[in-house]
Amino acid sequence: MINLLFIESINKKKLSLNILLNFLSNYSWLGNNKSRALPNGERLEYNWLNLIAPAINEYFLQMNYYLLSRNYPNSILAIDSLILKIEGILRDYCDDNGIITFFQRTDKTGTNIREKDLNALLHEPKLRDHFDEDELLLFKFVLVEKAGYNLRHKVAHSLITYADYDISVIHLLILIILRLSKLRLNDSAAKPVRPDP
Repeated sequence: MINLLFIESINKKKLSLNILLNFLSNYSWLGNNKSRALPNGERLEYNWLNLIAPAINEYFLQMNYYLLSRNYPNSILAIDSLILKIEGILRDYCDDNGIITFFQRTDKTGTNIREKDLNALLHEPKLRDHFDEDELLLFKFVLVEKAGYNLRHKVAHSLITYADYDISVIHLLILIILRLSKLRLNDSAAKPVRPDP
């Protein structure tokens, strides 16, 4: 059903690269410029929409190829890129909403601060204040659960096969990005955004 919805929306020109990027730019926090301190004291400036746009562009190129030729699209580049970007998007979302994204560990060399992995972030109790159980189940099932697709692990460790790069996967990743971007961040307060009908 999800595949049919995406394919028909693209075929009928209800969904396109420009429509999706404009929506994310105007109705989500992904278009906001962000800044992160680097170990050398400099600051890294970035924007999530700029980082995911090439993968989304590749998705639409492949879907248009599919609609014209009826040859199955190749989703490898889009899937590999989006899976890894989703982890960063979630980390920034947590950080911007006061959810701790790191832990401290003390060993014989002293105290080390380490970033939580995607699995730990998705099991943060405070995420339940921002996403409902169905959304969290979707995130976990697609990205980290061994009983699910476990795509973050499979892609990061090159355990994914060609058959796993199915268009249904890219559609689920786009849905996850839409769910992660559903709130526009305004300073420290997140407010729901209702797009115009």
